[in-house]
Amino acid sequence: MGLLLSFTMRPTKTWEVFHADTLKLVEKLGDYRPDVIAPCMLGGLIPGTIVAKALGIKDVRPIDIEREGNERRLAYDVQGSIEGKKVLILEDDLPTGKGPVVIKKQFEERGAEVKIAAVYVTPLSEKVTDFYAGIMEELPHYPWKKQHAGDRLRE
Repeated sequence: MGLLLSFTMRPTKTWEVFHADTLKLVEKLGDYRPDVIAPCMLGGLIPGTIVAKALGIKDVRPIDIEREGNERRLAYDVQGSIEGKKVLILEDDLPTGKGPVVIKKQFEERGAEVKIAAVYVTPLSEKVTDFYAGIMEELPHYPWKKQHAGDRLRE
């Protein structure tokens, strides 16, 4: 009797490949140097650390974005003032880019210059992302996190 697989095969990224791809993202930043890196929890924390270390940036302020249906909202706000600062919102991957776009607008209203970056984007999110290392039709599976679809709310 055969085994029926109920999942689709997605590309897998190892720690080593993800690290190398994150360093490619650093290269894509070129001369751009943010004052603040705002990694989105939880996926943006690892690339946020790699990017901050590579660029020598010490001001890293995690944020969290809730998702409920088509709505996106800031669940954990950047700490401290961002007025007059260059802020880089950073994710590991962006299926749609909706969340960072909403947060970018809010941060700009508070006087920040904001860019969005992700290690991996889809053709849909590429349009709203300033910097990325690669475009993928289907976002990868990571050994350190489970795929999540649907609402994501802070409890």
